[in-house]
Amino acid sequence: MGVWYSLFVRSFADANGDGIGDIRGLINKLDYFSELQIEGLWLLPIFKSPSYHKYDTLDYFQIEPEYGTMQDFEELVFECRKRNIKLLLDLVINHISKDHIWFQQAVSDESNTYHNWFVWKDTASVNENEKQYWHQHPNIPNKSYYGFFWEGMPDLNYDHPDVRKQAVDIAKFWLAKGIDGFRLDAAMHIYPTENEKQNHSWWKEFRAAIQNEYPNAILIGEITEKCEFISDYLPDGLNAGFNFELADKIIHAIENENHYCLVDWLKYVDKLYSSKNKNSFDAIFLSNHDQTRIASRLNNNSQKIKLAASILLTLPGVPFIYYGEELGMFGNKPDEYIREPFNWSYKDTKANCKWVAPRYSTKAKIKSLEEQRKDDSSIFNHYKKLLAIRANFDALNLGKIGQVFCNESHILIYTLSYKEEEILIIHNINDESVLLKNEDEVFQHFGFIFGRDDISIKNGEIILDAFSTQILKRETLSDIDY
Repeated sequence: MGVWYSLFVRSFADANGDGIGDIRGLINKLDYFSELQIEGLWLLPIFKSPSYHKYDTLDYFQIEPEYGTMQDFEELVFECRKRNIKLLLDLVINHISKDHIWFQQAVSDESNTYHNWFVWKDTASVNENEKQYWHQHPNIPNKSYYGFFWEGMPDLNYDHPDVRKQAVDIAKFWLAKGIDGFRLDAAMHIYPTENEKQNHSWWKEFRAAIQNEYPNAILIGEITEKCEFISDYLPDGLNAGFNFELADKIIHAIENENHYCLVDWLKYVDKLYSSKNKNSFDAIFLSNHDQTRIASRLNNNSQKIKLAASILLTLPGVPFIYYGEELGMFGNKPDEYIREPFNWSYKDTKANCKWVAPRYSTKAKIKSLEEQRKDDSSIFNHYKKLLAIRANFDALNLGKIGQVFCNESHILIYTLSYKEEEILIIHNINDESVLLKNEDEVFQHFGFIFGRDDISIKNGEIILDAFSTQILKRETLSDIDY
C-alpha cells in the first residue's frame, strides 16, 4: 500500500484567498504528492461542522462550506484517480455535534424518534466518578446524556438498529463517490471500554454490511492502546489500527540511544496480527494531529528528526506521514498549534493558510518548502530520498522483518525480505560514530542504496556516522559487474 500522508485541509493550501485551506487548494497541490511518491491521502474531517477541527459533525452528507462544495470534492477524487493516489476520509461516527438535527430533535421531546438514538441515564443515578461523561440538557433535566469526549459531542446509541443502519448508509454514500475507505475516529469508543467485545462485533457488522459492494474498502481504526488490544479488532473487522505503541518506541529509542530490542517486538506484532487476520497490516506513524509533533519531541535536532524518518520509512507496515513532518514542522498543545499552516513559501504566499498565526512553526524557526527544496541536506530532501527508495524496492513495502545479531544496543539492524529481494538496514542511534564489526560477515554481497556511499565495506566492518542510516541491498548475479 505504499506510504500515506495525513493532512488537515484547513491548514494545507488555500485557493480562494480567505486564509482557510480548502479542497480546491488541495487539488492544486496534488502533484506534490506525486513528487514524493505518496500513494494515499487521509483527510481529517471535511463534513459540515461548527468547529475549526470538524470532529463534531453537523451533516454527514455535506462538505464543510469553508472547504468547498461537493463538486469540488468529486473533482478531488477524479484528480487523485488520475495520479493513482488513494483517498481515506476521517469518519467520525462515535458522536456528533450537539447542534446536529438528530440531537436537537432528541432533546425536544422524550417521545421523539431520535431520543433513543442517544444514550441516557437518570441524572440522580450519575455518581461523582461518572460526571465527566454524563451531561445535562435544560430541556430534559431528569436525564443525562452520554458524551465520552465532552458535552458538545453526544455519543450515538449503537444498540439502536436505526443508528447502525445510518452509519452504514453514510459509509456507502462516500464509498460510492469513489473514495478508498476510512480512518475511523474513536473506533474503540463506539461502546464504553468495559463493553469492548461489542466494539469488535460492531466493526465486524460494519465490514460485512459494505463488503459485497465495496470489498476493497480500507478500514483503519484509531485505537490508542497496545497492539494486543488492537489485534482483537482485526478478525473480519478492521484492516489495521494505528500503532501508537510503535511511535512511542521509536522516539524512546532515539531519546535514550537504545533500541530496546525493537526488532524482536516487531516480529512479535507481525506474528500476532497475522494470526488474527493474514490480510491485516500495521499502520505506522511518528505523530498525528492530537500529539506533540515529532520535531518538537526531538527538540529540533535535525539529525534525530531525520533518523526518526529513516526508521519509520524502513519498517514493515504502511507508514503515515503527518503533514509538515517532511519539513520538520513543530507543534505542541493546544491542538490548534499542532495543526498550524503548511509552509509552502515565504515569498509567494498565495497558497499559505492564515487561519491561525503559527506559534511554533514560525519563519524564524523553520524553512519553507521552497527553501528546503534548494537545500540537499534539508529534512524535506531527506524524506524525498527515502520515499523514492521505499517506492522502488518491494522488500521495503512488503517484506518480512528479520533479526540481525549485534552486540551494540545503539545499533538498530535488521533485514526486510520479499521473494528474491533482501534489504539490510542499519541505524546508528548514538550521538557518536561507530565502527561496527561483524564476525559473520553479514555485509558481504550487499551494496549501498542509501547513506554515505563513500564508506566501503571491508572485512565485515563498517563505520556509521552519528544518528545515521545505511540501507543496503543484497547483490544478485544481475547486480555483479563482470
